[in-house]
Amino acid sequence: MKPQIVNAKMNKLLFRSKLVKLGILSAILVSLALMTGSVDPGNSVHITDEGQTRTIQTNELDAYSILRTENYELGVNDRVSYTRGTNNEGHITIYRAFEVSVTADGETQSYATVGGDVSDALSALDVNLDEDDIIDREFSEELFPDMEINITRYDYEDRQEETEIEYDVEYVDTTEHTLGYENVLVYGENGVRTTYYRDTYIDGEYADTEELGEEITKEPVTMVIERGAVTAHPTSEIYSPSNTALVNGIPANYTRVLSGRSTAYTAYEGAGTASGRRAQVGVVAVNPNVIPYGSELYIVSQDGSLVYGYAVAGDTGSALLNGHALVDLYMNTYEDCCNWGAVYVDVYVLSEGNG
Repeated sequence: MKPQIVNAKMNKLLFRSKLVKLGILSAILVSLALMTGSVDPGNSVHITDEGQTRTIQTNELDAYSILRTENYELGVNDRVSYTRGTNNEGHITIYRAFEVSVTADGETQSYATVGGDVSDALSALDVNLDEDDIIDREFSEELFPDMEINITRYDYEDRQEETEIEYDVEYVDTTEHTLGYENVLVYGENGVRTTYYRDTYIDGEYADTEELGEEITKEPVTMVIERGAVTAHPTSEIYSPSNTALVNGIPANYTRVLSGRSTAYTAYEGAGTASGRRAQVGVVAVNPNVIPYGSELYIVSQDGSLVYGYAVAGDTGSALLNGHALVDLYMNTYEDCCNWGAVYVDVYVLSEGNG
């Protein structure tokens, strides 16, 4: 019987030992809890989410643990702030992320954020603006849900176009050659006109062209052509006494024109004239009452086959005074006189003489 009594006592001792150990372990756990603050029946936390605030009692100190315990779900881009006061109160604020869109270069990007301004969104999406680009928002404007930010790209390209300027042609008439004769004195060269343009592209698409101006970058060179102006080679040795040009074989400018019969004469070398001039080819005899001495003339046959040319009224004769001839033309030789004969001519008075 003694062994049984011993066993019963031993069991009681062992049971008491377990109770003591359990009590000690519980005391240790409580002490640890009190030291870390996880057991704080007076810990109030105010949770604000999307404008709504509620207050809870919790033993948790970690904000995310508190929210998880209270079944708050957080998005990837949501943000949380947690502050604790000295009176066992805490404040948790949940900032819910929202999206804004930025459209540039034909592409729309979404940006999730809890706040900030337009410049923050551009920076986050690495969207840069050139000085010519246009944005439909102010950089300092605060972001809001579903905000749309649009950027219009403006690009400019300057270019230039060259066009030819055709050269002019200037004719210099000469009585030393007959009609149909031409000789290039100066070869013509086309000039260049440069026009400057600026093309505008909006978001990569052509939109408009502005003409900035133009300039002549190369002056044209006028072609100068010498051409014959008489219908036949002139007899007169006087050339353009009044610098009068010929057009189609006749003077471009004259005071009057007389038509009548012409004859030809000659004299010995050194002979004088009625006006005191020396007799020579180009000094012709007239009726001074009709054509005053000193008048500058141009004489050509009416059919254009003979040209006496430029002349000066400086002599007279009986056939001229009685009207038998309008003009008597001086020639160097008798043979020249015979070759001319009696020809009806037009006498163009270029300037009136004074005797």
